[in-house]
Parts: sequence; C-alpha cells; structure tokens
Amino acid sequence: MTKPASTAVSLGASDGVSLLHRKIHEYVKGEPLHVLLLGRNDYTEALAENIAQTGYRAKIVDSISHLLAREEANTFAVIINMDVISEKQHQWLIDLADSNKQWPVIALSSEDNLEIRATAVRMGGQSFFTAPFDTHAIITELNALSERFERDPYQVLVVDDQRSVADYYSSVLREAGFVTETITSPMKDLMPYLQHHIPDLILLDLYMPDISGQELAGIIRQMSNLISVPIVFLSCEMSSEHQLRALCTGADTFLTKPVKSADLLAAVESRIRRGRTVRNLVTRDPLTGLLNRRETLRRLDDGVARFQRYGHTLSLVMLDLDHFKSINDNYGHAMGDKVIKHFSMALQSVLRDDDIICRWGGEEFVLVLTETGPDITTKIVQRVAAFLLDSSPFDDFKYTFSAGIVSAEAGMNSENMLDIADRRLYQAKAQGRNCIVSRGD
Repeated sequence: MTKPASTAVSLGASDGVSLLHRKIHEYVKGEPLHVLLLGRNDYTEALAENIAQTGYRAKIVDSISHLLAREEANTFAVIINMDVISEKQHQWLIDLADSNKQWPVIALSSEDNLEIRATAVRMGGQSFFTAPFDTHAIITELNALSERFERDPYQVLVVDDQRSVADYYSSVLREAGFVTETITSPMKDLMPYLQHHIPDLILLDLYMPDISGQELAGIIRQMSNLISVPIVFLSCEMSSEHQLRALCTGADTFLTKPVKSADLLAAVESRIRRGRTVRNLVTRDPLTGLLNRRETLRRLDDGVARFQRYGHTLSLVMLDLDHFKSINDNYGHAMGDKVIKHFSMALQSVLRDDDIICRWGGEEFVLVLTETGPDITTKIVQRVAAFLLDSSPFDDFKYTFSAGIVSAEAGMNSENMLDIADRRLYQAKAQGRNCIVSRGD
C-alpha cells in the first residue's frame, strides 16, 4: 500500500495565549527572517539549504541550549525534527511552550499517530508534517507564518462609538504587531472604508447609537467580498440570549467587556489565522501556493481601477514554460509538477512581496506589477530567466519560458491587458521561445 504524501495539519496552542502572539525576537524591518532547525540529519540539512534559497536565514542546532543561544533578531519559527531529538528534549520544549517562551513550531515526524501529534501540540506545534516530507509545503507554511511580519500584516478594523475604547483596543493590537483602523462613526465612515479595504477581522461594538453592531454585522454579511471576514462582537451584554441573537447575524464570537489583552489577542489571532487558511483554499493554487486565476482577476481589476483613477503605473506579464509537454512526456508528470513548483519559487524569489504572482493554468503564469513600467518589468522578467539558468536543480535538463508584457494605458481594462499580453506571448513563442516581447500588437 502506497504511503500518503506529506500533509500539514494546523494545531492549537498549548495554553490560552495564541502562539502567534509570541513576539518575533527583536524584529528589524528589512532584515532577513531567521528559521532555526532542531535535530540534525540528512533531510534537515537539505531542508535548511532549500529554505536559504527562498531568502530566509536557516540555522541547524543540535540542542535546546544551542536553540536558545542562537536566537537572533528576526527569528520567527522553529522546525523540529521529532525523529532525531530525545524524549528529554521533547519535555524541555513542552516546558518552554508552557511558559510562553517558545516560537511557533513546525513539527516533522515519520510517525503519524495521536500520541506523536499530541506531543507536537504540547511543544507549540503550529503545523505537523509526516513523511515523505514535502519541502515545498513546509516552505509554504513558513511563508504563512512570516507574512504577518513582512508581506501582509494582520489587519483589524475596530468599530466602536467610544473613541477611548476604540483607541485602547487598537493600541493592544498594534503592540502585538497588527495593523488597525478605527471607526467611531459607522453611519458615515464604515461603507466608504469597506469599499476599498478588506480587513482580516472586524472588532465590532454591539450597542451604538443610530445603528447597532448586530445590524452592521448583517449588512457586512450582505457583501460577497466580506462574507468570510471574521466578526468579533465586544459588549457589556451579559445575557446569553442576547449574545446568541447577535451571533445569529453572522458573527464568529462574543467577548464581554472588559476584555483582558491576552483574551482579545487569542480570540483575534486564532480567527484571523483560520480565516486566512480558508481564504487561501479559495484563492490559492494547491500545487504552488500562488494566487489562482479568479483572485488574480479580482486584484487586477482593482489595480486597473487605481490606474484609471490615480494614474498609478501598472504592468502585466503572461508567461508560459517552453516545451513543457516534452518534459511531461519524457520525464513524467511528477517531474512536470516539480518544474512548476520550482518555477513558482523562482518567481517568488525575484519579485517583490507586493507583486501579484498567479498560476493562470497548467504551465502558464501571470504577474501583475504595480508602480512598474514596461522597461523595469522587462528587466525583472530577465532576472527570472537568469535565476533559472543559475539555479536549476534538474540534472537532465534545463527549462526556459516565454513572456508577453503590457503596461496599462488610458482606456484599457483588465480584459484588454490580458488579451495584449497573450498576443505578445504568442509572438515570443513564434520567435523561437525563451523570449520576451514587451512591445508590438
């Protein structure tokens, strides 16, 4: 019987405080993020090399004392090879987690049973991977853990008619690394905000003049782009009947004022992380973790609207891997999947964090670059080609791609841009492949 492929399962915290509230150690913006790996063997060493290729700093340590000693600024996660470390080290890690002095943990194990998973949870396990390990999936999990610090900080909208209360909860969240926006006049300010922003979570007072939090929650749930955004009610309301009625409008939970900081952070962070996980299932390509076509079209529409309104430069690239069918035919579809994954990692290594990278379908990809004209976009795509030439992990072959580039002009919409980029991609293929076309019909 074939053993199932590596899987990652989200795990809960071992105490009342969310693991993600355990602050990154001396986070320095702009500096590389650090990952520590505990438990040395051949796979851990290979994993560290792969992690380093994605831009993180990866260090292997052999003991708990080394683990604590090697913690540096921007250390944000620990990968623990449970097959290598001792039972005594297991217990030390559990003690660290219980004292809230541990980082988010990614656990690796060749065993898969309730006992080993429970041990991983007690050690602070954020995720659990079973053999055969999927390196790409592990790096995707690291990206999810690090995004709150670099690419995509958690964003919370606080709605409360009392300015002092709204400011207090915002300050608690900001101290923990969240980005917050406060609204104290929802009748005037809420709809304009929601037309241009999708927060990760909405913290909503239940009782306000003019309109109640319950009514606002109902309105928010009418908006299709906000249907999955968690809503957390805040109120002095003690009646379980009234709380239940409020939750029936589509809110996720109810916190009774006054709320302890730790309780607020635990409730908010756990729901944001789960919400992002669900959102990623809907918006991400399962093989590469890149954005899918539907989500990219939505974001492209937003980018074109900003270009038309404010004149912000916008470029789009359509890329297609050359002779990909031959790779599948000659080396098998499993190798084809490896090429797709490698190319997605190459794109992520070269492009900026706020660029849109999409697996459009099959071996075709789309990039959307803001504040970037055609010349700079061409140079970026050339850097991707150079990256492939220098870093191909495949011994038997190298692969290339062709690309068509278009930059937004007055009167263009998303469909126009995609059509032009597609035609230029076709021209690149006709010119012999391994080619970039950025001008022409």
